[in-house]
Amino acid sequence: MDWLSDLEDKVVAAGTQLEALRRENRSFKTKIQKLRRELAEVRADGGDRDWGRQRDEIRRRVSRLARQLEKLA
Repeated sequence: MDWLSDLEDKVVAAGTQLEALRRENRSFKTKIQKLRRELAEVRADGGDRDWGRQRDEIRRRVSRLARQLEKLA
């Protein structure tokens, strides 16, 4: 009946692994909720506006550099 003992060992190992995966899944869900809250806070504080301003500033500076390079060519 070695095959039955092997099967029992595999079932126990699978159960242990499933429980570990469930704990990991709960941990991930908690982290996701935390990140969503943080994102909502950033948006509420005007984070989207800050990003838009930064993006526009980068575009202006890159365009200015491109114009200067064109003058050198």
